[in-house]
Amino acid sequence: MRKKGQLDYPLITFIGILLALLILAPVMLKIFTSIKTPVSSALGNVTGAGAIAQTNFNRVIDTGVNMWDKVIVAAFFLAVLLLFVSAFFIDANPFFIIIYIFLNFMLMLFAPNIIDSLDNIYNSSDFATEVSYLSFMNFVRVHFGEFLVGVMVVTGIIIYGKVALFGGGRR
Repeated sequence: MRKKGQLDYPLITFIGILLALLILAPVMLKIFTSIKTPVSSALGNVTGAGAIAQTNFNRVIDTGVNMWDKVIVAAFFLAVLLLFVSAFFIDANPFFIIIYIFLNFMLMLFAPNIIDSLDNIYNSSDFATEVSYLSFMNFVRVHFGEFLVGVMVVTGIIIYGKVALFGGGRR
């Protein structure tokens, strides 16, 4: 079997990347926002160029916090693109469709538990400030089920089209 241009398990890899982005986004923002005040005040206590260093540090942290959602959106769309490219390059064999359907079924069984875990993070008062910067990730979290079904349908159509067009991998 040729594996040129294929991920081993494209849908599982995509969902893993998506969940990592959803979980790591508020945690990384929490780290950035929690170090801002102590480091900034420590820089302000330095004689000489402390005020300039404090201003520059605050500007860098504010820029990083404000662009975090844009970085995650870019990574998210890159993951979607890789999923679709992998769906186009998957071997056209009916066995893969059976595996694909089974994995999608298992994913939909576990999706409510995944969403409950994400809700614990996104609805926590500890992460309220950080979640306010993550409007796109919050949208994906709220519409996670619909998004999963949409991605599954599109990649399923691509894979089915390859099986129907190429006759199960035989030319």
